[in-house]
Amino acid sequence: MIYIFTGNGKGKTTAAIGTAIRALGNGEKVLFIQFMKDETITSETKILKKLENFTLKNFGRKGFYLPKDMLEKNPDLVKYGVKPIEEIDKQLAYEGLKFVKENIENNDLIVLDEVCIAIYFGLLKVEDVIDLLKKFPQKDFIITGRNCPQELLDIADLITEMKEVKHPYQKGIKAKKGLDY
Repeated sequence: MIYIFTGNGKGKTTAAIGTAIRALGNGEKVLFIQFMKDETITSETKILKKLENFTLKNFGRKGFYLPKDMLEKNPDLVKYGVKPIEEIDKQLAYEGLKFVKENIENNDLIVLDEVCIAIYFGLLKVEDVIDLLKKFPQKDFIITGRNCPQELLDIADLITEMKEVKHPYQKGIKAKKGLDY
């Protein structure tokens, strides 16, 4: 099965974690790969790394980064520490995909967290992700991230779109550690 959690709203990774916990409770092994995220960026990594039969690996640099053209259109983001995407980001994304291929046989559920945005930003090719999914049809996959490519949506068995209706950021309230990251 291929599950996709996408959309502009909060909760994509959280939904993937919840589903992964359910799989663990059923005796399954989980491989959870986070693209474009350093292990220090979110609080959940601290507890997830302690779980038995749960492998969490991060393939991203510390901080936040976007394509150069997006930063040029939104120069205020640079003031907040957002950096331009570099070649290393593409290398890390492909290292993540390679890690999945090398470890997929030992796991039942494979989570490709933020893979959609990695594709959207040009760090991965959608064809490479689809090839992986098709090569292992007996495995269950969860795919997360904004801007999910249509090619992935077309082959998915379940799609949930998170829709932002209201967000504290709109009022100038910053993200809260432990709840938002």
